[in-house]
Amino acid sequence: MSKRDDVIKLRGDGLTYEEIAERVGGITKERVRQILKGNPKPKPRLKIMLTTGEVSQLLGVHINTVRRWSRTGRLPAYRISTRGDRRFRREDIDSFLKREWGVLICHS
Repeated sequence: MSKRDDVIKLRGDGLTYEEIAERVGGITKERVRQILKGNPKPKPRLKIMLTTGEVSQLLGVHINTVRRWSRTGRLPAYRISTRGDRRFRREDIDSFLKREWGVLICHS
């Protein structure tokens, strides 16, 4: 029996969304509501923009190196907010890796 079938059966028994979530395990009461309304499982959202810290971890370099590469135009960045925070597109990071280090990244 699938989780969906369990949810439908338990709701038929008169349990609340919260009680169903606790019994089935691994899902939230919001997901129980979605299942009962027939909504498909939400697809995970891919993070489009990366922070300077995330890029530094991804590339294995110091955060100041990422800032310098951005400032000199070596790595494209977008400035956001009144503070001027940098954000990087994943595609730009992939292009940078291919161009600078000859590395090709495959995302799954």
